[in-house]
Amino acid sequence: MSEPTNNSAHEDAQAALKERQALHTPKSDSDLILPFNDLVSIVNGIKEDFAQMDMAKAARILDYANDYRHSDRGMQSVSLDQFQLQQSGEYYERPSYLTYENMRRMVQQTPILESIVLTRTRQVMRFCKIQESGHGLGFVIRHVDKDHQLTQSEQETISLLQQFIMNCGWEFKPRERKRLKRSNFATFMARSVRDSLIMDSAPIETEMKKDRSLGIDGFYTVDGSTIRLVPESGFRGDEDVFALQVIQGRIMTAYTLDDLIYEPRNPRTDVDLAGYGMSEVELLVKIVTGFLNALQLNLRGFSENSIPRGFINLIGDYKPDDLASFRRYWNSMVSGANSSWSLPVLVAKDPSSRATFERFGIDFDEMYFSKWMTFLTSIACAVYGISPDEINFESFSVGKSSLSGSDTAEKLSNSRDKGLRPLLAYYESLISDYIISDFDEKYCFRWTGIDDEDETQRHEMRKLVMTVNEARAREGMEAMDGPIGDAPLNPSLISPWMQMQKSQNDTEETEENDDENFRQGDQNDEDNSETEGDDDPEEDSAEQDEQGPMEADQTSSEKEGLQKSEDAGNGAVPVIYRLGDY
Repeated sequence: MSEPTNNSAHEDAQAALKERQALHTPKSDSDLILPFNDLVSIVNGIKEDFAQMDMAKAARILDYANDYRHSDRGMQSVSLDQFQLQQSGEYYERPSYLTYENMRRMVQQTPILESIVLTRTRQVMRFCKIQESGHGLGFVIRHVDKDHQLTQSEQETISLLQQFIMNCGWEFKPRERKRLKRSNFATFMARSVRDSLIMDSAPIETEMKKDRSLGIDGFYTVDGSTIRLVPESGFRGDEDVFALQVIQGRIMTAYTLDDLIYEPRNPRTDVDLAGYGMSEVELLVKIVTGFLNALQLNLRGFSENSIPRGFINLIGDYKPDDLASFRRYWNSMVSGANSSWSLPVLVAKDPSSRATFERFGIDFDEMYFSKWMTFLTSIACAVYGISPDEINFESFSVGKSSLSGSDTAEKLSNSRDKGLRPLLAYYESLISDYIISDFDEKYCFRWTGIDDEDETQRHEMRKLVMTVNEARAREGMEAMDGPIGDAPLNPSLISPWMQMQKSQNDTEETEENDDENFRQGDQNDEDNSETEGDDDPEEDSAEQDEQGPMEADQTSSEKEGLQKSEDAGNGAVPVIYRLGDY
């Protein structure tokens, strides 16, 4: 019964196949040509593909085989190699044989690295205060144009921004900051600098106001070991997410560019590094290993030293009991802690009894490999850009470097230029670009005091060019009355200043005498004119008639002399000639 059924089913299938083939088999040549509308769509699609290929060739950009699509703006090159990097789920792990936890453990267990990190952190904390005067250690908010004259409104804005930085946000009350888990600026910098020096991962979380157009409300330090970067395609379809916070393999927080500031201090362009930085600790793995081995050798030299200083040779015929008691007594007297420095006792049979001590000539140096340890420390300091003198350690080189001076101050200044200045410049640009510019691009964040001369040098310079009153004004003191306030502080200018003062005083006395003589001459002229006005004109004419020609000429000469004396008194000649003087 089953065989006929199967045959009929097969025949039905064959018949259906023949019908479908007959329907789709072209009956004539016209059936081989597609409709015009279908051909147009196919041709247009081919043209678009060729146009895209031409654009790619012109830009020399290949179609990278990943999910990321290049946008119209921005970098078109690939910055992350998704095939080489080890991707853990939805983020990239840092490609290194050292994890963040291992880096922290290395620093904590190596006194030299811990000293370097603590020294730099404490140096940076000295700058975490507002410096209104612009001199000395601190920070200020300035206009990007140094020659710009600030208005009253701009000065108020700068004052508010400085308080914002000092409190890491707009909450100025310490207890309220504590509730928000915000710290002050000094604590913020201490945490961030430590993470940067150990892991080169010092992320900053920025909290925006509810109205994002109003800018940042506060900023926080984030554990750099918990931040992981995501692929360029984003996170779970959100292209704005660029980083995640991962703790114990669990994703806790997702960050956009508005939520997190993540800028490596030592950036690299390697596509295999996934955008992470390079820590100095990674470069010091072998150095730290050598230092710890040398340190362990010195420690074991005191506790587990098995090399004796020599041996005791007893010569004579002694009984075994006497030798055993001597060995116990001797070892208890000379052996150190944990049976170190124990001495072997040898016995030689000889009729003459005596005891000798033979030295091996090998003494354990308590600073064994000290030069080696100094060499390792110098390399660690060189990588961090710090002088060994700053961590109270001697330098490996006994000769003077071409970059260092003869005294410690110049060496420390050179160390500041190599290590502290780049570190401060990194945070200066970070705060200016991502925090201050979010409020207004015309303001910037600047450290003060790092480029200033030594205070002693500034004092000596002021002594060369300032007066007493200028120095008192700089110290906030009132000006002194009299010539002492105008006296120069420069000792070499005292003598010329005194001569100028004496010459000026003589000139003033001469001018006063001239004025007094001039006033006295005017008074005498007025008296003479009054006396002449009281005489009778007729008597004067009669007397003139009675005078002879010579007397008349003499009288006219005297009058001319009087007129000349008056003219001279009004001129530059300081002497007044009067008629009675003749």
